[in-house]
Amino acid sequence: MIPIADFKKILAFQQGIIEEQTDGLTQADTLIQPQPGGNCMNWVLGHLLDNLVIILESMGGTAPTNLQGLKRYERGSEPVKGQADDVLDIAYLLEGLKTVHQAVQEKLDLMTEADFSREVPHWDEAAPLGWRVFFLQFHHTYHVGQLELLRNLAGRTEKII
Repeated sequence: MIPIADFKKILAFQQGIIEEQTDGLTQADTLIQPQPGGNCMNWVLGHLLDNLVIILESMGGTAPTNLQGLKRYERGSEPVKGQADDVLDIAYLLEGLKTVHQAVQEKLDLMTEADFSREVPHWDEAAPLGWRVFFLQFHHTYHVGQLELLRNLAGRTEKII
């Protein structure tokens, strides 16, 4: 199982990548559709935010009350195909990611390794909390990795990492 200090470092590193990969992009850039299909950056960012909220709540934290509209980005939701009333703005998504990332870090600061070892429900079985949040972080990593290609679609092909 991953130690809390290492988990915090991984999450901080990923937050930095999110910020680098979205630097200078517009809402229109995040709505560019990959071909022949897949999710645009807007959906990926919203899904990352939703997943980070799930990580926070899995650790017993509470999501900021000002977050609205994440249902659009839940696992299994339809791809974002363009601007619509339920599509969130890039600035809102990025601010939400920073806010929830900070809340996760603060929650982790209050936890002990014994907390991470505590058994919690994980689908149809029990697993240590550290395993559950590490699995969710693995899912987070998968989507963070998509940002480079989606940035390239917006014509931003400079080397980020």
